[in-house]
Amino acid sequence: MGNKAAFALFGMSGLLILFATYVSFLPDLLESKAEVNVKASKGDILTYLSRAEDWSEWLFHPDVKSSSSWRIMNAGKTSGEGSVLKWFSESIGDGGLEIKKIKDDLIVFERISDNGAFEDRGYLYLIPTDSSTTIKLIDSLSIKSNVIARYDAQDDSYIQHIDSINLEVLKRLKMNLEVQK
Repeated sequence: MGNKAAFALFGMSGLLILFATYVSFLPDLLESKAEVNVKASKGDILTYLSRAEDWSEWLFHPDVKSSSSWRIMNAGKTSGEGSVLKWFSESIGDGGLEIKKIKDDLIVFERISDNGAFEDRGYLYLIPTDSSTTIKLIDSLSIKSNVIARYDAQDDSYIQHIDSINLEVLKRLKMNLEVQK
């Protein structure tokens, strides 16, 4: 009977090793894209997005922000490169966002969760048009530490879901920017 248990344990270990090996060959970086057109000037948008503190108004779903466990804290500079927003939440976990670079038509930011479940680098491109500005988000999401996400990411619907979430985030940003006018 002991040999059967050892054989079963050995077999299960082998399957786990095969799965881990398979997953290690899967992509560990996903790229999501979304864009919105905002009735605001590029300058107004740059000013608004240069303060990480303001990102809490549109980055998170209202259900998350209305939770009793929701808290935010600012660190680093008040605005510009090095401006940091930290959040604490039971529903989405704790994490932080830092504005890394601000140029005339580009804002680069990084987000990371405290438990390491996700890391991403986002690029917000500001493209002025006649009476508005298009905000294009390119989100490079690292899933190297999330084995299940790497496996799930094989399905096109996984990245489409991330695209739709990023579009909703940009729509909240658009609403905030247009209400301010």
